[in-house]
Parts: sequence; C-alpha cells; structure tokens
Amino acid sequence: MSQSNHPDVRIGCPQCNGTVDASLPRGPGLSDTDTPNRLRGTETQCHNCGHELEFYYY
Repeated sequence: MSQSNHPDVRIGCPQCNGTVDASLPRGPGLSDTDTPNRLRGTETQCHNCGHELEFYYY
C-alpha cells in the first residue's frame, strides 16, 4: 500500500458539529537529528457553516 503525500485529516467543526476534511503536506516529523522542528499550519473552512479552522503539524 503506498502512502500519499497529502494525508487526509477529518475533525469536527466546533461551530456546527459538521465534519471537516483537510489535506496536510508531509512534514519532517520529530527527530533529534534534524534542525529545530518548526510547527507548521494550514487553514480550511467548514463547508457546512463557513467556520475557519486551522490545522497545525510537524
């Protein structure tokens, strides 16, 4: 099974309890050998109510 470069994330919208799908790019993850890890983020909107959501990842 191959992995996609954009894993899907599904969370509930805190405004309307709808389900929000987002794609996140693959990050370097956490590793002691890398330069300092930087928290990355992306924004999306709920398709049900328009509420803006932010996703953060390494």
